[in-house]
Amino acid sequence: MCRHLAYLGPPVSLRSLLYDPPYGLLRQSWAPRDMRGGGTINADGFGIGWYPGGGDPVRYRRARPLWSDTTLPELAAVTVAGAVLAAVRSATVGMPVQETAAAPFAEGRWLFSHNGVVRGWPDTVVPLAAGLPVRDLLTLDAPTDAALLWALVRHRLRAGEDPAAAVAGTVAAVAAAAPGSRLNLLLTDGVTVVASVAGHALSVRRTPESVLLASEPLDDDPGWRAVPDGRLVVATATGLHGRDLAVAGRDVSPRGPEFGQRKGQLMSAEPLEIYLEEQDLGRDLREDVRFGLTARPKWLPPKWFYDARGSELFEEITRLPEYYPTRAERAVLAEHADEIVELTGAKTLIELGSGSSDKTRLLLDAFTRHGELGTFVPLDVSVSALRQSTRQIAAEYPGLRVRGIVGDFTRQLDRLPTGGRRLVVFLGGTIGNLLPVERAEFLTAMRAALEAGDWLLIGTDLVKDPKVIVPAYDDAAGVTAEFNRNVLRVINRELGADFDPEAFTHVAVWEPAHEWIEMRLRAEHPMRVHVLGLDVEFAAGEELRTEISAKFRPEGAAAELADAGFERQAYWTDPDGLFGVTLARAD
Repeated sequence: MCRHLAYLGPPVSLRSLLYDPPYGLLRQSWAPRDMRGGGTINADGFGIGWYPGGGDPVRYRRARPLWSDTTLPELAAVTVAGAVLAAVRSATVGMPVQETAAAPFAEGRWLFSHNGVVRGWPDTVVPLAAGLPVRDLLTLDAPTDAALLWALVRHRLRAGEDPAAAVAGTVAAVAAAAPGSRLNLLLTDGVTVVASVAGHALSVRRTPESVLLASEPLDDDPGWRAVPDGRLVVATATGLHGRDLAVAGRDVSPRGPEFGQRKGQLMSAEPLEIYLEEQDLGRDLREDVRFGLTARPKWLPPKWFYDARGSELFEEITRLPEYYPTRAERAVLAEHADEIVELTGAKTLIELGSGSSDKTRLLLDAFTRHGELGTFVPLDVSVSALRQSTRQIAAEYPGLRVRGIVGDFTRQLDRLPTGGRRLVVFLGGTIGNLLPVERAEFLTAMRAALEAGDWLLIGTDLVKDPKVIVPAYDDAAGVTAEFNRNVLRVINRELGADFDPEAFTHVAVWEPAHEWIEMRLRAEHPMRVHVLGLDVEFAAGEELRTEISAKFRPEGAAAELADAGFERQAYWTDPDGLFGVTLARAD
């Protein structure tokens, strides 16, 4: 097994990567700390590639141990570069020890390295090699598995595949042809590094201006994070992004708490900050039920829809043909995410009522491509949902600090992280669930929690023909009706009530005077419900309001933001004009 590294960032000396660190490539050539697959040293050659002055890379390769080269230390001390790929080699038995077999391999702006072995070489990969042009086979750098892997990746690059697809596709194809292979690849053009982890190890250390990827950490800096097996990492000097590799026969998905907080791990989801305990939720539920069921007319707040079953039902609702808000808002974010990143330049992204953070991934992807985002802070009332989503986000976006807050966005805004350039996102049209006076209080509190120059991105469902709105809340399949009745099941379970959910009919009503839609539960016959020591009477046909969803006009939404101290900077809608997304800055 070989060792390799890639660096992107401000120019540094080659010496600072090869010789100076206590576990740099020099040390790894004779005493690696994490050697697998046979052998204990990497003495069969080495190579360094770097990018001088923005041109194509320069290489220095030798078919000897790194420690035996007496010229390189002086050269490395005076050579600086902002992009470097270097490797030390341990040749597989039967493969030659020659200079052209040492990584990095090169063509044009590309540098490539392989740490690992192709099992059953060469027989297992003969079908893959047969797919290459004859000229490529005749001009392999060396008769080695690494040289063939480079030819396979290079063939994909020449065919127009993006570098991440070229690496991922090669790994998948070789893993299928030669199961058990170790396919840890590095590919760079001096601007981006693509790395695969399939069968061995890779660690990452990131600063605001640089990224260093290495087979094993070069020192004991606590900033190193280990990439889980089966991952593809795409890195620039200011950003990291990761996704699963499709490796046949290998379970590569992170499982359980072992990918949580141990030193040296890439998935950096932190322990949740909990400001809303189970007893708080129980107290709030009791107060809401007692107050709402004794009011005239009766009502319940919509937040009690969302136990585990309610969350599943809502996810199903978002996929229904009648439910346009999710698709429309997603279309806006997909179209304008890069612009949002450019306008805000945010360092911290905060999401209120985050749930699964599904749509927010469009923003995270854009920040990964273009921004300098360092921290993602989702806030939600559900401990279980937040724990799951923070782990998933941390796995998908390596290097991103993920800090989950369990809280109520109407009460815990003072718990949001301070400092840096912040962007708060409040998506899904959730603000429409608040009454006008509640919206004003929320936006005022939101402004108080931010500093001048911070940003707010907010989604608002727009006023339109009720023939479009009402079916979104009363679908033909009855999923929304089941979701609506779920609040009664929550009360039965948590408070020992005896509601008969099936005795209530789901109703969705457009209220033109308020420009909002109401969801209600209508009693089909007279009944008495026992809860919290109360006897709650329902007359036949009496309705219990469970949700309002206000719809907005662009000028009205802008006015409400302005009243709270926000200035609208940009406003977008989907192509059909169904849903609006506003970007506002705190004055």
